[in-house]
Parts: sequence; C-alpha cells; structure tokens
Amino acid sequence: MRKVSTIVFGLLIAAAGLGAWYWVDRPTMLHAACAIGLPNYSIPSELDQEDVGCAILTPKGRFKGILVTGFEASNFSSPDFPPVRSEFGPSDTRAWFHCPKNGCGDQLDNQLDQDYLNGCIKDSLFHSGFATIEVDGWVTVSDGAFGHLNSYPRDFYASRIVNVGPPPANMIADWIDGYRRHDMCD
Repeated sequence: MRKVSTIVFGLLIAAAGLGAWYWVDRPTMLHAACAIGLPNYSIPSELDQEDVGCAILTPKGRFKGILVTGFEASNFSSPDFPPVRSEFGPSDTRAWFHCPKNGCGDQLDNQLDQDYLNGCIKDSLFHSGFATIEVDGWVTVSDGAFGHLNSYPRDFYASRIVNVGPPPANMIADWIDGYRRHDMCD
C-alpha cells in the first residue's frame, strides 16, 4: 500500500508541475512536448500539422492590420499580435501571412492588384500589393523564424478574410518617397 501511495503522490506532484508550467509558459511547454514527438496540441483541425510543425499558435482570434505582398514577401502587420522575441525588438508586429485553405478571395486579390506606387518599380516581378485587412486566424507565439528566408518573427494562418480595404495613404506616401530617394520612379 505504501508503494502505491508513493507512486500516486509522485504522479500528483508531476501533474501539478506540468500544470504550473503550462499556466506560466504555455508556448514553451507545448513546444517542448512537440519537440520530443508528442502532437502539437495548439494546432486547430482546420490546419495541417505539416504546415505548422512545432510552432505554437494562439487560440483563434480576429486581427486587424496591413498586408503588404510582393516578390518573396507576404507581410501582415497587426498591433493586435502578442509580442514575440524579434531581432527588431518588442515592437516588431510582422508575420508571414498564409491565406485560408480555400484561398484569399477575389476581394483581397483585387485590392492587392491595385497600383499605388505611381510609376515606381516598373518590373511586374517586383509589384507590391497593399491592403488593410481584418481577418480571423491564428498567430504563432513560440520563438522561431518564419516566412521567406526565415525573416519574420511569426507566422499567421488565416481562417477567414472578414474585411478588405485600401492601405493608409501615409504608408503609400512613405513607400513612394523611399523609392524616389533611391531613383526607382519616373
């Protein structure tokens, strides 16, 4: 009987320790479990395990922000994202954007096709698309490097595009000014 009570007590202590770890640092605990071969329990059924790997996701939420696309770029920035470690500091709000499984939709595609750069960068390979979006989805909260050349501090997996609009005028003015300074406009 004493042996059984020792085992039960040990299991209770282990469960309490895991529960505390989960409560204090959910991303690290789930990532560690995934790294040793357990399933990534943060991945919703809408996403594929192979796409996400051991990156830990937030619960599904609604995020508003700016999407900038282009050659090897899919940059969704939202002030609603939880902070993650980034070489650019805690104010880095960038994420590599993944469209919903059924596609981004005509409304977003048409918005991204708009030419806002007024004669700058004539090569269609380097076309940049701009949109203000509201989207439901999941963002990574575990440390990592994501997107093209691992240059983003997080991934964003869209479930549904809720709203699409033009980008802020001041952002486009800043882009055009930057291209003009580098002699990339007519």
